[in-house]
Amino acid sequence: MTFNPQLDIPALTDKVILVTGATEGLGKQTILDLAQHHPAKIYLAARSRPKAEAALKDIQTKAGPNCAPIALLDLDLASLDSVARAAEKIKAQESRLDILIANAGVLGAKGATKDGYEIQFGVNHLGHALLIRLLLPLLMRTAQRDDVAVGETRVVIVGSLAEKLAAPADVIYPFAELERGEAPPMMGMMARYGLSKLANVHYAAQLARHYPEGESGVRFVALHPGAVRTNLGEMLKTWPRVQSALRGLVGMFFGLVPVEEGVLGQLWAATWPVGRVDGIGEPRSGVFYHPVGVEGGGTPLAYDEGKAGELWEWTENVLRGHLEGA
Repeated sequence: MTFNPQLDIPALTDKVILVTGATEGLGKQTILDLAQHHPAKIYLAARSRPKAEAALKDIQTKAGPNCAPIALLDLDLASLDSVARAAEKIKAQESRLDILIANAGVLGAKGATKDGYEIQFGVNHLGHALLIRLLLPLLMRTAQRDDVAVGETRVVIVGSLAEKLAAPADVIYPFAELERGEAPPMMGMMARYGLSKLANVHYAAQLARHYPEGESGVRFVALHPGAVRTNLGEMLKTWPRVQSALRGLVGMFFGLVPVEEGVLGQLWAATWPVGRVDGIGEPRSGVFYHPVGVEGGGTPLAYDEGKAGELWEWTENVLRGHLEGA
């Protein structure tokens, strides 16, 4: 089955949407596609204001006169204070939030976040985790509206098949090193990236467990977008030392597809109507999908509830100070 954005994205009338990492690649294309289906507003969240302004101009040009309103949101996922400020701005300005797409990610960065955590894990997992948790009350209030079906409110976390690179399994999760901003023992750059992507998968599953759709009204989905021709994917092709680490991940970063195709999974997960039974079918909360709408395909570690539970408890402890009173 395939997904056609023009035909399969329903009217998004009145919906408010937030997309992170939206200055290029999948995030930018996500906003371009969604903006043509009449949402009330889309927030383009990004660390760089000049890049965000350039992306906004390009999206508006391509979408044409029917482009939905798009607002820029300053968001540095490497700073928990920045994440908190961004969430406060959304809560102050909006009475609803229907879709949150956690798309941003970094690969190959060295060092630590502004709060001292290993940079890839801090940005790809921890920053997004705080953003989701701070905005969850608003998402849940939206889900309780009379005009919103249970499960229509969505949180989509863009993970990756790179979770296969998280190794060795017996040291996952190396929380002590992550807290010190260090490279965990025996974990190279790609393994650390894989660890952050494994965390994306685990966190979506734990959100679904702790906030069941039947009670919260919110559906949480993790997905691998495919082997996409983004700046990140192209960068990997230039690193011979990395290619051996990717051996066995067929087509993950080679034979890349354009972003117009790579974005289909997250568009499907974010917008497929509740109750529509034809075609691909609905995404289910807590499930890890491969393109487009295919369940499974992850490693056994991706479905390890014990490891996922450990991640949840650690994340809650780390974020507790930012969540109190939120």
